[in-house]
Amino acid sequence: MKVNYGNTVPISTVDWHGKVSIVFFLRGCPYRCPYCQNHELLFESNMVEASVLEAEMKESRPFVSSVVFSGGEPLMQKDAVIHLAKYVKKIGLLVGIHTNGYYPHVMAELIKEGLVDKFFIDVKAPLSDAEKYAKAIGCMDYSDIHIDPQNVVERVCESINLALEKNLELELRTTIIRDFMGSSDEVSEIAKSIYELTGSREPVYVLQQGFGENAMMESLRDIKPLSRDELIELADVAHEFLDNIYVRTKEKGNERLNFESD
Repeated sequence: MKVNYGNTVPISTVDWHGKVSIVFFLRGCPYRCPYCQNHELLFESNMVEASVLEAEMKESRPFVSSVVFSGGEPLMQKDAVIHLAKYVKKIGLLVGIHTNGYYPHVMAELIKEGLVDKFFIDVKAPLSDAEKYAKAIGCMDYSDIHIDPQNVVERVCESINLALEKNLELELRTTIIRDFMGSSDEVSEIAKSIYELTGSREPVYVLQQGFGENAMMESLRDIKPLSRDELIELADVAHEFLDNIYVRTKEKGNERLNFESD
């Protein structure tokens, strides 16, 4: 079994909050998000045997409780991820998958085979606004993206509902990039769209501090990231529709916000 492999973080405490993980970054993605920090994984191939990744898992096994597949978009490589997830389960670790939500059919297959414990799904823009989603995933800036934004939104919604219907642990998250995606109005729209899709205030929603310095689009590289205080202000906006809100910053890591005093 071959895997289009990017790189590995042998020990991570940030990719799955509350867990120590080994993280594999797989190559390829159907999107071209202008703010993407891992854009070097999008354009070249590096095919390796799955056994290479399995050996790394085995080496990290004494120090971790979980394996996270990230990217890129790992679910582009359905057969490889299923193969690797089976090995993860064989050695007694948990499986987490970072995904953009574009492949609900692959999610369904993993769920059916009992191969995943948690999904982390990006909600890149309001699920009610295909035009804003098109901007967020690069449709307006890159000629090599050939997907229908409305179909993208529908697939992301299907992925979210699938994880919730199967009672799997789920984290929804939006990367906030100043002056690109994540204004007060946009965060309100995103939170509202999640609430309207799920019919619940309970989904876990994370506002991530986005950094432009390594962005794929050069014009974003000098943009100053939002501060923790600015993200907390946006979380308060999202709280109109959702309750389980976190902010994730370089300074403080993952913080769940307490709105009890509201």
